[in-house]
Amino acid sequence: MKKRFLLFIIFIIFLVSLTTLILILNYVDPYEYKLIGLSSLIFSYILTISCFFTIFFYFLKKIYYRGNVYIYHVLSSFRQGFLVAIFTSSLIYFYNQGVSVWLAGAILFVILFLLEMFVENYEN
Repeated sequence: MKKRFLLFIIFIIFLVSLTTLILILNYVDPYEYKLIGLSSLIFSYILTISCFFTIFFYFLKKIYYRGNVYIYHVLSSFRQGFLVAIFTSSLIYFYNQGVSVWLAGAILFVILFLLEMFVENYEN
């Protein structure tokens, strides 16, 4: 699979999930349909954030490596974007539960950072 085609698919997924997120925020009543509203909101939020940061991290890598990027960089950008989406959605969850966001966020950041370093070193 070519990297441009993969980036195009990720961009289309970003647009569809962003549209879905906006429609869910506008038209689904979370008090009436709690399970469906909350689960679809979380799913579309994670998908939107991960696709956005996938494209963002890919272009940062393209600038950093001066255009010498391969499909491996797209896949690692997707993994990093998914980790950022997990991090931000967890911070929102911690805030809603009344947990200390700074402490829990710092611990979660360290855990996700070490997980990324482990996966990055394991692949090499």
